[in-house]
Amino acid sequence: MIFTPEHIKELETALKDKSLASFHKRIQAVYFRSQDKTYSEIKQLLNLSHDTVWRLVTKYESDGLSALTKDGRGGRRNAYLSFEEEAEFLENELESAQAGEIVTATHLHQAYQKKINKSTSKVAFYDLLKRHGWRKITPRPEHPKKADAQTIKASKNKI
Repeated sequence: MIFTPEHIKELETALKDKSLASFHKRIQAVYFRSQDKTYSEIKQLLNLSHDTVWRLVTKYESDGLSALTKDGRGGRRNAYLSFEEEAEFLENELESAQAGEIVTATHLHQAYQKKINKSTSKVAFYDLLKRHGWRKITPRPEHPKKADAQTIKASKNKI
């Protein structure tokens, strides 16, 4: 890539911008390449591989500075519904529960599968519930301070 004075000025400005501090190493790699440093020199200076430097320069060449400053890691890319659509689905189900219907996870799971027209695992559906702050509420089987069986039997035999 042939770097124009405008490219170099843009990179220098980006290096001084504190809001881009997390992308500083990427910008530096491209800037050093614009200063005619070799890949091996940049590799030693920044502790980056040759391929990484080449990839960053290529990204900058095709998309400009925005290609270096966007963080493409993380996120939910393989979702049937967006987070907002999931929230809307759960809110509709919550309204039916408040109207007096009994809502179970199985019922919700079936309604979810019907909405997306696909079969999903219960684990994935429980992850959806957890993502939206829903939790399982069940009654305790017995009181936590309940006496053991021997104590109860002894108290019944008193006369």
